Amino acid sequence: MIDKIFEIGIKEVFSSAPAEYVTIKEALEGKLNIRLNNGFYHEIKKDQLKSLSEKIPIYLWSLVKIPFVLIKSTEVGEFFINGDEWNKKAISILLQRDVRGIILSVDVEKLLREYSSLIFIILSPTIYMESELNEM
Repeated sequence: MIDKIFEIGIKEVFSSAPAEYVTIKEALEGKLNIRLNNGFYHEIKKDQLKSLSEKIPIYLWSLVKIPFVLIKSTEVGEFFINGDEWNKKAISILLQRDVRGIILSVDVEKLLREYSSLIFIILSPTIYMESELNEM
């Protein structure tokens, strides 16, 4: 029974991830609702978008896709930045240092304080697989 509840909960977490992304430029033009895998929509907050656009150079607006997705690593306190080099560049700019695709919990906390509607955190599929293997 507990296994079923856990499985349903994990499926719900993964189904709440973004199904689509928009560029900063598209969001500034008014596309503020992002469809999720579960069919619901997530709204990007205008004030957070404005703050983001003031920090990210205009030449990146058509390249950086939001929301940002951070994947929890199996390592304690580490998160992977999901996405291409432009999203990693944008996160580097926001954190004011080169992150090379991996950030720490302290970085995630800083980003969430300023851009909570622009960030999704998901579990690594390997974390889910490891928990299932440990139960066998």
